[in-house]
Amino acid sequence: MFFYLMFFSVYAFMHFYFIKKFGKAFKVKVFYLYLLSPIFILSPYFYRIYDKAGYDFYYLSFFILLWMGFIMLFFLYSLVFDLYNFLAKLLKVPYFKTKTAFIITLILTLSSVVYGYYETLNLKVYRFTIYSDKVDKDLKIMHISDLHLNQVMREDKIKLVLDVYNKEKPDIVVSTGDLVDGKVSYRTSYIELLRKINPPLGKYAILGNHEYYTDITDAVKFHILAGFKLLRNETVEKNGINIVGVDDDDGVRLGYIAKYPEKDLFIGLDKKKFTLFLRHQPKLDKSIVNDFDLMLSGHTHGGVIYPVKFILRKIFVTDFGLVKVGNSYVFVSRGVGTGGPPLRIGCPPDVAIFEIKRLPR
Repeated sequence: MFFYLMFFSVYAFMHFYFIKKFGKAFKVKVFYLYLLSPIFILSPYFYRIYDKAGYDFYYLSFFILLWMGFIMLFFLYSLVFDLYNFLAKLLKVPYFKTKTAFIITLILTLSSVVYGYYETLNLKVYRFTIYSDKVDKDLKIMHISDLHLNQVMREDKIKLVLDVYNKEKPDIVVSTGDLVDGKVSYRTSYIELLRKINPPLGKYAILGNHEYYTDITDAVKFHILAGFKLLRNETVEKNGINIVGVDDDDGVRLGYIAKYPEKDLFIGLDKKKFTLFLRHQPKLDKSIVNDFDLMLSGHTHGGVIYPVKFILRKIFVTDFGLVKVGNSYVFVSRGVGTGGPPLRIGCPPDVAIFEIKRLPR
Protein backbone atom coordinates (compact mmCIF):
# COMPACT_ATOMS: atom_id res chain seq x y z
CA MET A 1 0.00 0.00 0.00
CA PHE A 2 2.86 2.39 0.87
CA PHE A 3 4.46 1.77 -2.54
CA TYR A 4 1.23 2.63 -4.40
CA LEU A 5 0.70 5.72 -2.28
CA MET A 6 4.22 6.92 -3.06
CA PHE A 7 3.93 6.06 -6.75
CA PHE A 8 0.65 7.90 -7.33
CA SER A 9 1.84 10.87 -5.27
CA VAL A 10 4.95 11.26 -7.44
CA TYR A 11 2.98 10.51 -10.60
CA ALA A 12 0.43 13.20 -9.69
CA PHE A 13 3.21 15.70 -9.03
CA MET A 14 4.68 15.01 -12.49
CA HIS A 15 1.31 15.78 -14.09
CA PHE A 16 0.82 18.99 -12.10
CA TYR A 17 4.38 20.00 -12.99
CA PHE A 18 3.65 19.45 -16.71
CA ILE A 19 0.39 21.43 -16.56
CA LYS A 20 2.06 24.32 -14.74
CA LYS A 21 4.90 24.42 -17.29
CA PHE A 22 2.38 24.36 -20.15
CA GLY A 23 0.38 27.21 -18.63
CA LYS A 24 3.44 29.38 -18.05
CA ALA A 25 4.92 28.67 -21.50
CA PHE A 26 1.81 29.71 -23.44
CA LYS A 27 0.31 32.04 -20.82
CA VAL A 28 -3.04 30.24 -20.74
CA LYS A 29 -5.37 29.24 -17.93
CA VAL A 30 -5.01 25.58 -17.02
CA PHE A 31 -7.80 25.13 -14.46
CA TYR A 32 -9.65 22.59 -16.61
CA LEU A 33 -6.46 20.63 -17.23
CA TYR A 34 -6.07 20.22 -13.47
CA LEU A 35 -9.67 18.96 -13.32
CA LEU A 36 -8.97 16.40 -16.06
CA SER A 37 -5.62 15.30 -14.62
CA PRO A 38 -7.00 12.59 -12.25
CA ILE A 39 -8.07 10.58 -15.32
CA PHE A 40 -4.45 10.40 -16.46
CA ILE A 41 -2.98 10.05 -12.98
CA LEU A 42 -5.21 7.11 -12.05
CA SER A 43 -5.08 5.45 -15.48
CA PRO A 44 -2.49 2.81 -14.39
CA TYR A 45 -4.89 1.82 -11.59
CA PHE A 46 -7.79 1.50 -14.06
CA TYR A 47 -5.52 -0.58 -16.30
CA ARG A 48 -4.89 -3.09 -13.50
CA ILE A 49 -8.61 -3.30 -12.68
CA TYR A 50 -9.82 -4.13 -16.19
CA ASP A 51 -6.83 -6.41 -16.78
CA LYS A 52 -7.65 -8.48 -13.68
CA ALA A 53 -11.28 -8.60 -14.79
CA GLY A 54 -10.17 -10.21 -18.06
CA TYR A 55 -10.94 -7.34 -20.44
CA ASP A 56 -8.49 -6.85 -23.31
CA PHE A 57 -8.15 -3.21 -24.40
CA TYR A 58 -4.85 -3.15 -26.28
CA TYR A 59 -4.92 0.41 -27.63
CA LEU A 60 -6.09 1.89 -24.35
CA SER A 61 -3.44 -0.07 -22.44
CA PHE A 62 -0.77 0.97 -24.93
CA PHE A 63 -1.74 4.64 -24.55
CA ILE A 64 -1.76 4.44 -20.74
CA LEU A 65 1.74 2.94 -20.59
CA LEU A 66 3.14 5.16 -23.34
CA TRP A 67 1.73 8.25 -21.64
CA MET A 68 3.43 7.14 -18.43
CA GLY A 69 6.74 7.07 -20.29
CA PHE A 70 6.06 10.46 -21.87
CA ILE A 71 5.24 12.24 -18.61
CA MET A 72 8.24 10.72 -16.80
CA LEU A 73 10.68 11.67 -19.55
CA PHE A 74 9.23 15.17 -19.82
CA PHE A 75 9.68 15.60 -16.08
CA LEU A 76 13.31 14.43 -16.18
CA TYR A 77 14.26 16.61 -19.16
CA SER A 78 12.46 19.59 -17.68
CA LEU A 79 14.35 19.23 -14.41
CA VAL A 80 17.60 19.49 -16.37
CA PHE A 81 16.43 22.76 -17.94
CA ASP A 82 15.29 24.06 -14.55
CA LEU A 83 18.67 23.28 -13.04
CA TYR A 84 20.50 24.93 -15.93
CA ASN A 85 18.32 28.06 -15.75
CA PHE A 86 18.82 28.29 -11.99
CA LEU A 87 22.60 28.14 -12.34
CA ALA A 88 22.59 30.44 -15.38
CA LYS A 89 20.66 33.14 -13.51
CA LEU A 90 22.95 32.70 -10.52
CA LEU A 91 26.04 33.13 -12.71
CA LYS A 92 24.35 35.80 -14.84
CA VAL A 93 24.79 33.99 -18.14
CA PRO A 94 22.19 33.43 -20.92
CA TYR A 95 19.32 31.14 -19.99
CA PHE A 96 16.31 29.59 -21.73
CA LYS A 97 13.04 31.48 -21.70
CA THR A 98 10.05 29.54 -20.33
CA LYS A 99 8.37 28.95 -23.70
CA THR A 100 11.62 27.99 -25.42
CA ALA A 101 12.54 25.55 -22.65
CA PHE A 102 9.06 23.97 -22.80
CA ILE A 103 9.13 23.50 -26.59
CA ILE A 104 12.66 22.04 -26.59
CA THR A 105 11.71 19.71 -23.72
CA LEU A 106 8.58 18.63 -25.57
CA ILE A 107 10.54 17.89 -28.76
CA LEU A 108 13.18 15.95 -26.80
CA THR A 109 10.50 13.96 -25.00
CA LEU A 110 8.54 13.07 -28.15
CA SER A 111 11.75 12.11 -29.96
CA SER A 112 12.78 9.91 -27.03
CA VAL A 113 9.39 8.21 -26.94
CA VAL A 114 9.56 7.40 -30.67
CA TYR A 115 13.13 6.12 -30.46
CA GLY A 116 12.49 4.33 -27.16
CA TYR A 117 9.61 2.37 -28.65
CA TYR A 118 11.68 1.53 -31.73
CA GLU A 119 14.45 0.13 -29.53
CA THR A 120 12.04 -2.29 -27.82
CA LEU A 121 11.50 -3.98 -31.20
CA ASN A 122 15.15 -4.79 -31.85
CA LEU A 123 16.16 -7.90 -29.95
CA LYS A 124 19.87 -8.57 -29.50
CA VAL A 125 21.27 -12.10 -29.24
CA TYR A 126 24.41 -12.52 -27.14
CA ARG A 127 26.54 -15.65 -27.27
CA PHE A 128 28.97 -16.90 -24.66
CA THR A 129 31.17 -19.97 -24.37
CA ILE A 130 32.11 -21.42 -21.00
CA TYR A 131 34.59 -24.30 -20.76
CA SER A 132 34.08 -26.76 -17.93
CA ASP A 133 35.30 -30.19 -16.90
CA LYS A 134 31.92 -30.76 -15.17
CA VAL A 135 29.96 -31.69 -18.31
CA ASP A 136 30.24 -34.98 -20.15
CA LYS A 137 29.24 -33.43 -23.47
CA ASP A 138 28.69 -29.97 -24.93
CA LEU A 139 25.49 -28.23 -23.82
CA LYS A 140 23.61 -25.23 -25.23
CA ILE A 141 21.45 -23.12 -22.89
CA MET A 142 19.07 -20.38 -24.02
CA HIS A 143 18.29 -17.73 -21.42
CA ILE A 144 15.23 -15.47 -21.57
CA SER A 145 14.01 -13.07 -18.93
CA ASP A 146 11.41 -10.38 -18.26
CA LEU A 147 8.97 -10.85 -21.13
CA HIS A 148 6.32 -9.12 -18.97
CA LEU A 149 3.50 -10.68 -20.97
CA ASN A 150 0.38 -8.57 -20.54
CA GLN A 151 -1.97 -6.46 -22.67
CA VAL A 152 0.87 -4.62 -24.42
CA MET A 153 3.71 -7.17 -24.37
CA ARG A 154 2.01 -9.74 -26.58
CA GLU A 155 2.58 -12.44 -29.21
CA ASP A 156 5.20 -10.34 -31.00
CA LYS A 157 7.54 -10.63 -28.01
CA ILE A 158 7.11 -14.40 -27.82
CA LYS A 159 7.75 -14.67 -31.57
CA LEU A 160 11.05 -12.84 -31.15
CA VAL A 161 12.09 -15.49 -28.64
CA LEU A 162 10.69 -18.31 -30.76
CA ASP A 163 12.71 -17.17 -33.78
CA VAL A 164 15.93 -17.36 -31.74
CA TYR A 165 14.94 -20.78 -30.37
CA ASN A 166 14.27 -22.20 -33.86
CA LYS A 167 17.58 -20.90 -35.13
CA GLU A 168 19.76 -21.90 -32.15
CA LYS A 169 18.08 -25.21 -31.21
CA PRO A 170 19.27 -25.16 -27.57
CA ASP A 171 19.28 -28.21 -25.29
CA ILE A 172 17.73 -26.28 -22.39
CA VAL A 173 15.68 -23.08 -22.14
CA VAL A 174 15.42 -21.12 -18.89
CA SER A 175 13.25 -18.13 -17.95
CA THR A 176 14.45 -16.08 -15.00
CA GLY A 177 11.28 -14.35 -13.89
CA ASP A 178 8.73 -11.71 -14.87
CA LEU A 179 7.47 -13.87 -17.71
CA VAL A 180 4.02 -12.67 -16.62
CA ASP A 181 2.87 -9.15 -15.78
CA GLY A 182 -0.90 -9.41 -15.74
CA LYS A 183 -3.73 -11.91 -16.01
CA VAL A 184 -2.69 -14.11 -18.93
CA SER A 185 -3.64 -17.72 -18.20
CA TYR A 186 -6.71 -17.35 -20.44
CA ARG A 187 -4.62 -16.11 -23.38
CA THR A 188 -4.37 -19.32 -25.42
CA SER A 189 -2.33 -17.63 -28.18
CA TYR A 190 0.47 -16.88 -25.68
CA ILE A 191 0.39 -20.42 -24.33
CA GLU A 192 0.40 -22.07 -27.76
CA LEU A 193 3.41 -20.04 -28.90
CA LEU A 194 5.39 -20.79 -25.73
CA ARG A 195 4.60 -24.50 -26.00
CA LYS A 196 6.43 -24.50 -29.34
CA ILE A 197 9.58 -23.97 -27.29
CA ASN A 198 10.24 -27.60 -26.45
CA PRO A 199 13.98 -28.32 -26.03
CA PRO A 200 15.17 -31.91 -25.53
CA LEU A 201 16.31 -31.39 -21.93
CA GLY A 202 13.32 -29.27 -20.93
CA LYS A 203 12.53 -25.65 -20.11
CA TYR A 204 12.68 -24.27 -16.60
CA ALA A 205 11.47 -21.07 -14.98
CA ILE A 206 11.48 -19.13 -11.74
CA LEU A 207 9.17 -16.37 -10.55
CA GLY A 208 10.02 -12.67 -10.59
CA ASN A 209 8.67 -9.76 -8.59
CA HIS A 210 5.97 -8.85 -11.13
CA GLU A 211 4.33 -12.25 -10.82
CA TYR A 212 3.76 -11.36 -7.17
CA TYR A 213 2.64 -7.82 -7.98
CA THR A 214 -0.20 -8.96 -10.24
CA ASP A 215 -1.76 -12.40 -9.65
CA ILE A 216 0.59 -15.10 -8.37
CA THR A 217 -1.97 -17.90 -8.73
CA ASP A 218 -2.66 -16.98 -12.34
CA ALA A 219 1.07 -16.64 -13.04
CA VAL A 220 1.84 -20.14 -11.71
CA LYS A 221 -1.02 -21.56 -13.74
CA PHE A 222 0.25 -19.84 -16.89
CA HIS A 223 3.79 -21.25 -16.47
CA ILE A 224 2.41 -24.77 -16.13
CA LEU A 225 0.07 -24.41 -19.13
CA ALA A 226 2.98 -23.03 -21.19
CA GLY A 227 5.05 -26.12 -20.39
CA PHE A 228 7.61 -24.71 -17.97
CA LYS A 229 8.93 -26.62 -14.99
CA LEU A 230 8.70 -24.03 -12.20
CA LEU A 231 11.54 -24.16 -9.68
CA ARG A 232 10.42 -22.63 -6.40
CA ASN A 233 13.34 -22.94 -4.02
CA GLU A 234 14.21 -26.34 -5.38
CA THR A 235 16.80 -28.25 -7.36
CA VAL A 236 16.55 -30.69 -10.25
CA GLU A 237 19.20 -32.79 -11.94
CA LYS A 238 19.00 -33.20 -15.71
CA ASN A 239 21.46 -35.12 -17.87
CA GLY A 240 24.35 -34.59 -15.50
CA ILE A 241 23.77 -30.95 -14.56
CA ASN A 242 22.18 -29.38 -11.48
CA ILE A 243 19.57 -26.67 -11.96
CA VAL A 244 18.81 -24.58 -8.86
CA GLY A 245 15.91 -22.12 -8.88
CA VAL A 246 14.78 -19.67 -6.20
CA ASP A 247 11.64 -17.57 -5.76
CA ASP A 248 11.96 -13.80 -5.95
CA ASP A 249 12.78 -11.80 -2.81
CA ASP A 250 9.52 -9.84 -3.12
CA GLY A 251 7.55 -13.02 -2.54
CA VAL A 252 8.94 -12.95 1.00
CA ARG A 253 8.56 -9.19 1.42
CA LEU A 254 4.90 -9.30 0.38
CA GLY A 255 4.15 -12.25 2.66
CA TYR A 256 3.39 -14.88 0.01
CA ILE A 257 6.22 -17.24 0.97
CA ALA A 258 8.52 -17.80 3.91
CA LYS A 259 12.18 -16.84 3.68
CA TYR A 260 14.28 -19.74 2.47
CA PRO A 261 18.06 -19.84 2.98
CA GLU A 262 19.51 -20.17 -0.52
CA LYS A 263 22.64 -21.86 0.74
CA ASP A 264 20.59 -24.87 1.84
CA LEU A 265 19.71 -25.58 -1.79
CA PHE A 266 23.37 -26.28 -2.55
CA ILE A 267 23.89 -28.70 0.34
CA GLY A 268 24.36 -32.21 -0.94
CA LEU A 269 24.76 -31.23 -4.60
CA ASP A 270 27.32 -33.21 -6.53
CA LYS A 271 30.17 -30.68 -6.91
CA LYS A 272 31.47 -32.64 -9.89
CA LYS A 273 28.39 -31.69 -11.90
CA PHE A 274 27.83 -28.35 -13.60
CA THR A 275 25.44 -26.23 -11.50
CA LEU A 276 23.11 -23.67 -13.09
CA PHE A 277 21.61 -21.19 -10.63
CA LEU A 278 18.46 -19.22 -11.56
CA ARG A 279 17.75 -16.06 -9.56
CA HIS A 280 15.54 -13.19 -10.77
CA GLN A 281 17.21 -10.28 -8.98
CA PRO A 282 21.00 -10.27 -9.48
CA LYS A 283 21.90 -10.11 -5.82
CA LEU A 284 24.48 -12.56 -4.60
CA ASP A 285 25.00 -14.14 -1.20
CA LYS A 286 28.79 -14.26 -0.96
CA SER A 287 28.60 -17.50 0.99
CA ILE A 288 27.40 -19.39 -2.11
CA VAL A 289 30.02 -18.04 -4.51
CA ASN A 290 31.79 -21.06 -6.04
CA ASP A 291 28.82 -23.32 -5.16
CA PHE A 292 27.44 -22.73 -8.67
CA ASP A 293 29.08 -22.46 -12.08
CA LEU A 294 26.68 -20.09 -13.84
CA MET A 295 24.01 -17.82 -12.34
CA LEU A 296 21.38 -16.37 -14.67
CA SER A 297 19.30 -13.32 -13.71
CA GLY A 298 17.22 -10.48 -15.13
CA HIS A 299 15.16 -7.79 -13.39
CA THR A 300 17.34 -4.74 -14.16
CA HIS A 301 16.35 -4.20 -17.82
CA GLY A 302 19.80 -2.64 -18.07
CA GLY A 303 18.33 0.43 -16.42
CA VAL A 304 15.76 1.04 -19.24
CA ILE A 305 17.34 4.49 -19.71
CA TYR A 306 21.11 4.29 -20.23
CA PRO A 307 22.41 6.46 -17.34
CA VAL A 308 20.39 4.47 -14.77
CA LYS A 309 22.76 1.53 -15.23
CA PHE A 310 25.43 3.30 -13.18
CA ILE A 311 23.04 3.35 -10.20
CA LEU A 312 22.11 -0.32 -10.68
CA ARG A 313 25.76 -1.33 -10.57
CA LYS A 314 25.84 -0.10 -6.98
CA ILE A 315 22.80 -2.22 -6.04
CA PHE A 316 23.27 -5.46 -7.98
CA VAL A 317 26.15 -7.64 -9.16
CA THR A 318 25.92 -5.73 -12.45
CA ASP A 319 23.27 -4.02 -14.56
CA PHE A 320 23.87 -6.22 -17.61
CA GLY A 321 26.31 -8.73 -19.02
CA LEU A 322 28.59 -11.54 -17.93
CA VAL A 323 30.89 -11.13 -14.95
CA LYS A 324 33.06 -13.55 -13.03
CA VAL A 325 32.79 -13.73 -9.25
CA GLY A 326 35.34 -16.09 -7.74
CA ASN A 327 35.13 -19.25 -9.84
CA SER A 328 31.49 -18.58 -10.73
CA TYR A 329 29.96 -16.71 -13.65
CA VAL A 330 26.98 -14.37 -13.33
CA PHE A 331 24.97 -13.16 -16.31
CA VAL A 332 22.30 -10.45 -16.10
CA SER A 333 19.86 -10.02 -18.97
CA ARG A 334 18.22 -6.76 -20.00
CA GLY A 335 15.07 -8.79 -20.64
CA VAL A 336 12.81 -9.08 -23.66
CA GLY A 337 9.80 -6.97 -22.66
CA THR A 338 9.23 -3.93 -20.48
CA GLY A 339 7.61 -3.74 -17.06
CA GLY A 340 5.94 -0.37 -17.60
CA PRO A 341 6.17 2.06 -20.52
CA PRO A 342 7.10 0.23 -23.75
CA LEU A 343 10.32 2.22 -24.04
CA ARG A 344 14.07 1.57 -23.88
CA ILE A 345 16.83 4.09 -24.44
CA GLY A 346 20.32 2.67 -24.82
CA CYS A 347 19.22 -0.65 -23.28
CA PRO A 348 18.00 -2.97 -26.07
CA PRO A 349 16.18 -6.23 -25.24
CA ASP A 350 18.16 -9.44 -25.37
CA VAL A 351 18.30 -13.21 -25.35
CA ALA A 352 21.51 -15.02 -24.38
CA ILE A 353 22.92 -18.29 -25.68
CA PHE A 354 25.46 -20.16 -23.54
CA GLU A 355 27.53 -22.98 -24.92
CA ILE A 356 28.98 -25.06 -22.11
CA LYS A 357 31.86 -26.93 -23.71
CA ARG A 358 33.64 -29.93 -22.27
CA LEU A 359 37.33 -29.51 -21.56
CA PRO A 360 39.57 -32.13 -23.19
CA ARG A 361 40.44 -34.87 -20.71
